[in-house]
Amino acid sequence: MLDFSKELNQEQLAVVLMGEGPCLVLAGAGSGKTRVITYRVAYLLEQEVKAENILLLTFTNKAADEMISRVQKINKSDTRLPWAGTFHSVAFRILRLYAPLLGYKQKFSVLDSDDSETILKACVKEFKGNEEKFPSARVLQNIISYARNAEITLDQVLAERYPSWLRLEERIKDIAERYAQKKKEANAMDFDDLLVNFLILLNNPEAQQKYAEQFKYILVDEYQDTNKLQASIIDKLASVHRNILVVGDDAQSIYSFRAAEIENILSFEKKYPDAHIFRLEINYRSTQKILDLANNVISYNSKQYKKNLKTLKSNGVLPELQPKMDQSSEAVFVAEKIKTDLNEGVLPNEIAVLFRASHHSQLLEMELMKRGIAYDYRGGLRFFERAHVKDLLAYLRLLHNPADSTAWFRVLLHEEGIGPVAAQKLIDRIKTINETEDIEKTGLEILGEKAKVGWKNFVDIWKKIIGVKKESPAEAVRAILNSSYVTYLENEYIDARERQEDLEQLAIFAEQYDNLERFLGEATLQESFGRTQLDNIKIEKDKKIVLSTIHQAKGLEWHTVFLINLASGGFPNSRALAEDGGLEEERRLFYVAITRAKEKLFLTYPMSGGGAGDFASGPSIFLSEISADLLNDHSFLDYNTTILDDDSADVHYITENKPLHLKPGNFLRSVEDL
Repeated sequence: MLDFSKELNQEQLAVVLMGEGPCLVLAGAGSGKTRVITYRVAYLLEQEVKAENILLLTFTNKAADEMISRVQKINKSDTRLPWAGTFHSVAFRILRLYAPLLGYKQKFSVLDSDDSETILKACVKEFKGNEEKFPSARVLQNIISYARNAEITLDQVLAERYPSWLRLEERIKDIAERYAQKKKEANAMDFDDLLVNFLILLNNPEAQQKYAEQFKYILVDEYQDTNKLQASIIDKLASVHRNILVVGDDAQSIYSFRAAEIENILSFEKKYPDAHIFRLEINYRSTQKILDLANNVISYNSKQYKKNLKTLKSNGVLPELQPKMDQSSEAVFVAEKIKTDLNEGVLPNEIAVLFRASHHSQLLEMELMKRGIAYDYRGGLRFFERAHVKDLLAYLRLLHNPADSTAWFRVLLHEEGIGPVAAQKLIDRIKTINETEDIEKTGLEILGEKAKVGWKNFVDIWKKIIGVKKESPAEAVRAILNSSYVTYLENEYIDARERQEDLEQLAIFAEQYDNLERFLGEATLQESFGRTQLDNIKIEKDKKIVLSTIHQAKGLEWHTVFLINLASGGFPNSRALAEDGGLEEERRLFYVAITRAKEKLFLTYPMSGGGAGDFASGPSIFLSEISADLLNDHSFLDYNTTILDDDSADVHYITENKPLHLKPGNFLRSVEDL
């Protein structure tokens, strides 16, 4: 018999031994959440609860497999947990048995996201009409999916999250209905159908009674990330025995864009008034100085369960605040500091640089490449490998070299009605043209009527870029950003705004170059160097530092963490601030980033925007909330520097070792203001 008291601290032990009835386990960052769940399952099995009577719900198959493995190790047995898995996998297993009740044949298919997109494309063709600006199948897929998972109407989703498509409300509803019809005709369900149909099945009293009786103990991991649909399913399954134990941390609820609903965890006690509340506040990851900062940051959120993380580790060193003049100097500082840490023996895979949005990493990527520091990019592609960045560079390559066939193919195939055959005809003709101005006529002469629509759109973009000076690549980038290419991004991508921000960052990068040829050469070298020199060489992951968006970093930890671009307008994200509860979610994201650090934490921001510091930016409002004694503040003002601070936050400067504190609204224009 296992002595659980020797394996767990008192907070964890209470959950494992007394987790009967409705239980909410508030598991702070680094407090052993997975350990508690696995030991609770091991304890139930030791109490002779049958494995088939335990339902363990996770968000990934990897998490489920890890928990099963841990339980087997704890119990020193090969006991399987037949009902441990993701919400979708459990739903699929049950729906296979009851498909006819829902109007499906027994052997239905499950559509992946590509399959769903293919069906939606066919639906779009039916209802699009002559609209030039119309959401792509990919965007529609996200709109429909969000509505179903959040249990709200399409009207609400459009009004709250996609107002630019409200004018197409009726047609989008028609597409959603046709999409549902086509799936049913194909005897197929998409991922959302698995959950929606599972809930419909559980509304059948006989089916609900069967599974609510079977699952005597229900455990849910990462409860703060559940959506309304998942919470409804859990409540149905727990309706008989009411032994429901949910584990999560409201302070780490950061996925509202996926329809995750923080109210599920915040209102658990209202739903289950007799619920037991357990708190896991002993952190096994970070030093106390890092945790003090995290506790201070999250204390400003009003909608939360109050927690106070504490550690058994050494007190550690204060987190450092390192303002830099601009994005370039910020990148240089971080790259140099990383180089120093590596030279001092810190392992590469124990160093991470985290950021709010992917475009924040671009200048740092360049600095790391210059120093030969290999990095593993999480949360997407490296900057110069992203599709929209390659698109924009293709337009500029045509401006530089109209004979560039590869660039022509890339830009033409975006346009409506122009396929590979038509594109090749255009390219062959263009190669015979000497004057750039004559390119416009070419498409009108050889293309069919449908393809001419796409050609005219290209010409509109072409006219904008040939009107700029070749000595100003930044101007050319911004010309494309003011063209219909932005409409293409909005139509095609759910994250169109983020992609535009990437391209605005590219314009900042381009400001360093005084002619198009040098800029294109450097951009190509950056892409090629990053791919061939650092990726294609077989460098093990433990030999690379990590660059990651904060969302992708959740659940991970590193010895040293750099949190960059903590600037006004950058973090918190300006769009998130416009959403209900947006500021508090952004603050939770900041909290998640801080609690990834084990020993050392650096907070940096550019004091002015742009790669060369062309306009005042200032610090994030989150930095102004931090108590001064919780940071090693390296803010300074050089006597030879002129800074104009905006009114968005407090700013801390030090001159001649004397702190200068500027409150919002105080403008520092020159050294005389001291």
